[in-house]
Amino acid sequence: MVQVCKSRGVKIAAKNPTIAILNDTLKKENVYEVPEWRFIQRLGDLRNLCDHNKEREPTKDEVTELIDGVAKLTKTIL
Repeated sequence: MVQVCKSRGVKIAAKNPTIAILNDTLKKENVYEVPEWRFIQRLGDLRNLCDHNKEREPTKDEVTELIDGVAKLTKTIL
């Protein structure tokens, strides 16, 4: 998402921005609309479930959704 900001000329205020910060910034700058923003929020939530120590492990379907969603984003938003 940092690359999307750079390629679109969107400035990032935070030194180490999170997915949420980048996503909110790109929506605010009209790079994409609310449906894409929500989709990226969902992927960020799935990423956090997979990466951070939580009360449960992600399901196989959630991991597949994350992988497929990232593949879709790299084709459509970049």
